[in-house]
Amino acid sequence: MPITRLSSKGQVVLPKAVREALALEPGDELWVEIEDGTIRIIPRKKHRLEEVLGRLPGHPPRKHFDKAEELLDAEREEARKRWTR
Repeated sequence: MPITRLSSKGQVVLPKAVREALALEPGDELWVEIEDGTIRIIPRKKHRLEEVLGRLPGHPPRKHFDKAEELLDAEREEARKRWTR
């Protein structure tokens, strides 16, 4: 199991093997949760909706994706709060 350290600024470096296994790139967003005294870090895929709809001819402009992603993120967060109480 790879080991990492917490910096004085509260930063954690994910080991290269972990980043490569999950295809993580600089700037990727990660969900951070505390569950039963354990820290969980979950990659958040960027622009999932755009990736799917972008393949379709005549897909809507980018601004619509941003609003849809915002609404989906809010719903996910509400669901996560309900299940972690």
